[in-house]
Amino acid sequence: LKPIYDDLARELVNLYEPGVFTLVETDSQDPPNTKVKAKVSNPYACTMSRNFMRHPELKDAIKITRRPDHFVFSVESVGMYKPAILVAEALRILQNKCDRLTELANDTLGLTGEEDQEVVEE
Repeated sequence: LKPIYDDLARELVNLYEPGVFTLVETDSQDPPNTKVKAKVSNPYACTMSRNFMRHPELKDAIKITRRPDHFVFSVESVGMYKPAILVAEALRILQNKCDRLTELANDTLGLTGEEDQEVVEE
């Protein structure tokens, strides 16, 4: 919500998980006599910590939100398949299961042929 400078910026960088915030040098657009400011560098490293709420100045300067349509996950592989192959295969299986569920729903509703397309498109 508000830029955070100098000592407060250094404190913020240390409050969060490593890499969420970094310190960058100020420029001509920043207030005079400030040297560094905090910048979000990796929001994916954030675990939604609320430590900043303990500090009144940070509490008014920061707002943490979640994006409801955004998911971050990691895939590790210990076998012979690379993570990208595992994700692609998992998505293929999920697509097949969704197709099967659509077929079962249409069968239950007694829909056939072109009517199937209308239900899926709605």
